[in-house]
Amino acid sequence: MIDGLIGNDLVVNEDSCNLSCTYCLTGQSNLKQSHSAQLIFGPPVRDRYGEGTPLGRRLPVIDKRIDDTFRVPLLKVTGGEVFLVAGVMDFLREQAAEHEVLVVQTNGVLVRDEHLAEFAEWGNVVVQVSLDSHLFQGNSYRVHSESLHEKVVRRIEAIIDSGLEVEIYGVLNDRSVTELEEFAAWLGDRSKPPILFPFPVRGPDSEGFAIRPDQVKHIEALAANYDRYASVLPPRAYLDRLLSFYREGGRTFRCHLPRMVISTFSDGVVTPCPNIWFSNMGNLLNDDWQDTLSRVGKTGLYQALLAPRPRLNACRGCFTPWDTLSMYFDDEITLDELCAAPTYSPPRIRQMILERKQQYDRERGAPAAPLAGGMA
Repeated sequence: MIDGLIGNDLVVNEDSCNLSCTYCLTGQSNLKQSHSAQLIFGPPVRDRYGEGTPLGRRLPVIDKRIDDTFRVPLLKVTGGEVFLVAGVMDFLREQAAEHEVLVVQTNGVLVRDEHLAEFAEWGNVVVQVSLDSHLFQGNSYRVHSESLHEKVVRRIEAIIDSGLEVEIYGVLNDRSVTELEEFAAWLGDRSKPPILFPFPVRGPDSEGFAIRPDQVKHIEALAANYDRYASVLPPRAYLDRLLSFYREGGRTFRCHLPRMVISTFSDGVVTPCPNIWFSNMGNLLNDDWQDTLSRVGKTGLYQALLAPRPRLNACRGCFTPWDTLSMYFDDEITLDELCAAPTYSPPRIRQMILERKQQYDRERGAPAAPLAGGMA
């Protein structure tokens, strides 16, 4: 069994969202029957978190069983859209007190100023906002009218200007990529710029949205002008890896994410990869939940996911902001560069990442990872 994981990616009501992004991965997943039914594209279903509600009973159990087994210091809560859940702030408040970092992923539309003020009081929240462009054309796979786009952007501006740690998850598609530099400049024109993570559109239907070969030049331009936009960009090597993805026609580099992060769902389902929902390993709400978690890191699927080169078609088409973890394991960035991101900066998380890297280096007979930044 894996001795410790740094993170749990907890997906809450993934079929319920107030937007209907045309390329939505949930609508392309076959992990559950509800995914095949593409409920994500129907009217959003509201839910409630509270004492006595089904969600109020399930979520604490799921979180506790992961935390007790793997000592997880980082919790990421995503959806669907988590702010469709009435009372969700009660759950987030509880989890902020129990984890070094609480990451909340949202499209921003339902995030109110009072939410932001409370996040600031907790002091350990990172807000990950999904936005492909500040301009309607580049964001039009996500929102289908200019009026809604304007509403989305106004709320996201409030999130960015709140003083919180904010990351922008920008999906690269044939519409958004042409506005990439302009988007970076717009984000950089803030008192506290967020970090922009551009990454490819994914999934079995991605060809209908993917950037064309002649559009790669827009990413190359961003990389060439890295110093101009450095305040809003991840490490330079991230763009190098992103360009390799497009130039090679997909992923050719190793993924280490399943070594460190697991994905769970609000119905109790466990799957080994937060990026792509491959298989149902079991359910944390069942009596055999300990047996389910005892298989983490041991199954043949883990061997495939952690192979030196991607074996699965879904892996070859995958690149996400989580890749900075893999880049550290592949010695493409330093521990200091990785942990400059607030998601990984707390000492306990940093130390766990370092220890897992040293373990990995020992297993493959490589020199030990340097104690960057004086971390013992």
